[in-house]
Amino acid sequence: MDVLKISCIVIGIILLLLDINAYVRQRLADEIGLLIGSFSIFLIIMGIILHFHMDIGLVITLLIICFCFLLLIIFSLCTAVSVLIMKNRELAMQVSLLNQENERIIHETGIMAGAEGKYNRDI
Repeated sequence: MDVLKISCIVIGIILLLLDINAYVRQRLADEIGLLIGSFSIFLIIMGIILHFHMDIGLVITLLIICFCFLLLIIFSLCTAVSVLIMKNRELAMQVSLLNQENERIIHETGIMAGAEGKYNRDI
């Protein structure tokens, strides 16, 4: 019974430390970092408050180990997705800036004299 409580607390603390580390290094998006942090705090509180009424056997120990590996896999996937989200945002900003610069250059050079009226009507 104590093994399950201690393992919940340890898993929660490790997950919280990994979450804070990834968030500080900007490898984790705000929303995903908050979700994982909340879940790790939930695990810590569950380990402290709740009382488990079951006999700890080999099956429960294996389930705890599988749960730890599952959490680590989910965490690594979340960091990968967060990095891709951040890169996508950065690329969208760069495309927007390039489009704006392209329109400015076209307007300055007057290459598209026929299309200039079209741009003025849209604005």
